[in-house]
Amino acid sequence: MEVRIADCPLGAKCEEVKEEDGRQILYRCPWYEIVRGKHPQSEQEIDQWKCAIAWGPVLHLESAQQTRQAGAAIESLRNETVKGQNNFLSLIEQRRQARIEGR
Repeated sequence: MEVRIADCPLGAKCEEVKEEDGRQILYRCPWYEIVRGKHPQSEQEIDQWKCAIAWGPVLHLESAQQTRQAGAAIESLRNETVKGQNNFLSLIEQRRQARIEGR
């Protein structure tokens, strides 16, 4: 089956050339945006113009991926902080025991 991209559901044109005062002017929809980078699922390079509405799902995937990575980094930091705090508390307890025993 052949697949084609349909017209804008809002009835707009992403880009349209119009002639005014004998010169051509390119009118571009304010939602027509370029995205450069890597696709969050396939890691393919992206350098493409599309409607912001069409970019929404891709950007949501990227946002979710970044949130997961940030969560993992925060958890790692928390674990290291707890480990350091436990070491510190252990040293304080050793020092307290030494004072009690008169060392």
